[in-house]
Amino acid sequence: MQLIGRVLREGEPVGGAYVRLLGPSGEFTAELRTDDSGHFTFYPVEGSWTLIGMLPGGIEVKCSVILNTGQTAEVDLEVSKLASS
Repeated sequence: MQLIGRVLREGEPVGGAYVRLLGPSGEFTAELRTDDSGHFTFYPVEGSWTLIGMLPGGIEVKCSVILNTGQTAEVDLEVSKLASS
């Protein structure tokens, strides 16, 4: 299973952003940095997960994802102009 996605700010990829993966009870599981094109990939087991994208300037964006057995989920963590003000 894969949990793949991008971190975007106003539609543009954010390289070097941190993405944190939290488990079903909110426990820290993993963290990585996006590549230059804003992409990230995690390999979690099935279950309910929370992604937190952390951008420069202290901006955060969250998303919940439920993965089923054998599934690949693709998620964009999008920061809008309003959220970055």
